[in-house]
Amino acid sequence: MRWQRKSLRRRLLLWLLGALAIISALMLFEVRSSASKAANEAYDRVLLGSALAIAERVVVVGEQLEVDVPYVALEMLTSAAQDRVFYQVVGPGNSFITGYDDLPIVDDKEIPKNGAPLFFDADYRGDAIRVGVISRHISGGRLSARFTVMVAETIEGRNNLINEMMTAAIVRQLVLILVAGIVLWIGIGWGLKPLVRLEAALNRRTPSDLRPIEHEVPQEVRHLIEAINDLMKRLGASIEAMQRFTSNAAHQLRTPLAAIQTQAELAQDEKDPVKITKRLEHLNRSTKQTSRLINQLLSLARTHQEEENFQSEIIDLKLLSEEVTRVYVPQAVALRIDLGFEQEDQINSVVGNEELIKEALKNLIENALHYCPENSTVTVRIKQELEDAMIEVEDDGPGVSKDERDKIFERFYRSETRDDEGCGLGLPIVREIMERHGGFIEYKEATQGQGACFRLRFSQV
Repeated sequence: MRWQRKSLRRRLLLWLLGALAIISALMLFEVRSSASKAANEAYDRVLLGSALAIAERVVVVGEQLEVDVPYVALEMLTSAAQDRVFYQVVGPGNSFITGYDDLPIVDDKEIPKNGAPLFFDADYRGDAIRVGVISRHISGGRLSARFTVMVAETIEGRNNLINEMMTAAIVRQLVLILVAGIVLWIGIGWGLKPLVRLEAALNRRTPSDLRPIEHEVPQEVRHLIEAINDLMKRLGASIEAMQRFTSNAAHQLRTPLAAIQTQAELAQDEKDPVKITKRLEHLNRSTKQTSRLINQLLSLARTHQEEENFQSEIIDLKLLSEEVTRVYVPQAVALRIDLGFEQEDQINSVVGNEELIKEALKNLIENALHYCPENSTVTVRIKQELEDAMIEVEDDGPGVSKDERDKIFERFYRSETRDDEGCGLGLPIVREIMERHGGFIEYKEATQGQGACFRLRFSQV
């Protein structure tokens, strides 16, 4: 049942047939009104003919009116076997002349004096009847008077005629709806064929086949196909980046893990305590390098997760920078590095994701603490330049050579000119975070001439 309710074909068919059924119902109301009018006009003409035939037989005899009701006048009203006929002729002052004396009395004022007939519905002896009335003036001898002829019949014949016309109309409408339903079902199915072919083509694809959909589709779903193509393009790029990242990560992990294994095996074989200590130092250094790489990989994973659930908020850069800097003070003290915080200008808030910005600043501080020797100075600074708010992390360490300044933002890049125990992920993570915020990271010379300064530039609210 759920599948049927969600079927586009059935839904379209139900909507169209529903609209057609409503139109048919309105048309049937109109048909019934027209059928009633046509039946009444036809039967009323017969009533009028009978009344006129009787009126023609009214004569003046002496000082009174007499009538010889012709058989043909009543025969005209007996076409329906189930109908019964009644008549009445009255003279001046409603004096009864002939017929059924208990027929409903008509007020003389309601009868047109110009000879036009009067028709109305009434009840007689428990039956519904239709009554036709005409009034005529007659003169003869010493009498000049107006008389009234009333002819009535039951309405079974009329109702039967109306019902027959309605039945025929209903049958026609039902046939029309049935034929329309069949045509619509076939037509909608034909119209949906491109989607069926598209479904078959997609089912034939392998999970790794993310090529754009190029099938001919109706105009109404073209935007949907474009959206799917865009999604597949982004998904393909994401999968490609993930595969490249996985390959690089495996390659980067392979070296320190192999070094750990080698140093551990050599340490097991050594008998000299001094050499064992040296091997353990190498093992400890390789372990730290591996630990840093794993932490950077976890940081990158957290960054991607935050980007997928990206939620912007108003962020106070001063409070955020002070909070993150305070976290790394104990580590800086242990490394004998002076870590401080400065604010040069009044900084307004920025819009972004607080966790991602914290992650970016953490990476810059960790890089500075990692590469700077003892007695170095690392400064976290917030400032403003024109309309942009900025966070700077400046140190007086070894800095970055000019040849490497464009490469340090690439994933897994490690300097070949120095003993680099880094893993090449910190700065690429920061770059991705800043791009997600519509900003960027830039490298500049330190103010003291030696060291490095990395700047995060944000657009202000």
